[in-house]
Amino acid sequence: MTNPSYEGLYAIVDVPHPHGLSVEDVTRAIVGDRPEGGTHGASLVQLRAKHATTEQRKGWLRAMAPICRDAGVALVCNDDVEAALDVAEVDGLHLGQEDDGAETIAEIRSRRDDLFIGLSTHDLTQLRDAQRQHPDYLAFGPVANTQSKANPDPIVGLSGLADAGRVVSKPLVAIGGLDQTRAGEAIRHGASMAAVIGALTRPTVEETRTAAIELAKALEDAARPLSVDEVAELIPVLERDLLAELAKWGDSLSVHLTLELPARFSPRVVDGGATYRYCEVLDLINALGKRPHESWEDWRGRGHHDPNVVRLRRPR
Repeated sequence: MTNPSYEGLYAIVDVPHPHGLSVEDVTRAIVGDRPEGGTHGASLVQLRAKHATTEQRKGWLRAMAPICRDAGVALVCNDDVEAALDVAEVDGLHLGQEDDGAETIAEIRSRRDDLFIGLSTHDLTQLRDAQRQHPDYLAFGPVANTQSKANPDPIVGLSGLADAGRVVSKPLVAIGGLDQTRAGEAIRHGASMAAVIGALTRPTVEETRTAAIELAKALEDAARPLSVDEVAELIPVLERDLLAELAKWGDSLSVHLTLELPARFSPRVVDGGATYRYCEVLDLINALGKRPHESWEDWRGRGHHDPNVVRLRRPR
């Protein structure tokens, strides 16, 4: 078994491939340079074959497994409990809201306890309900328009994804309509991973490999922590020293309760310097009550006169 990494690119092999590439060729391409010891390529690989039989899925999974093993990448089966249970080389199972097994995760684990399980959700109610099933990760979306579903759920957008990150206690995977730019923004808004189909669907193996490497690099860059100086530029009403101090005790429960910040808010001090994830900057802006597209001047005009004594609060 390969331990899953819930960071970066979650690449989906969708069957049938529109350009006729085999599942083996696509899998070799989307793991990027990982088989050669690199770090750019898919972190998780999923087989998605909506119109296949269980036996067909088993065959494809067994063909994909050694490629994923050589790359050190976990293999996931979509929407087929029996295939995931029967193929020992499969590491994980992903289920949608209406898939068989979505409400019986405990029973699936009783049959195979080394299988990690993810669930798709499409609104905050589903997200909260899904957490009660104790999945290993949760997917949320669609973040943008998607062509991979005949009847997609309503778009949640980046703001909806940010809200999901504020309530989820598991790794969050952004799904739906993610190209390289939108996938990077999804990571910046709080997702741990970005699940991608279309942006990796290319006519040739080489083009697919290049796309996977470039996408993985973009997601890595999007996850780069921000320095306290960069945060101060984004939130000019908070002094640099205050931001640096907040990073020292930002993971304290009392701080979260006092400032009404979400559980994910946990800036770090690394090598003596404060760092923030971009989603944590968004959490601070949200706590300050700044409205979307509102300037800081207009924010002050609503009664926030003293930039040195800021009372963090939820937006109204």
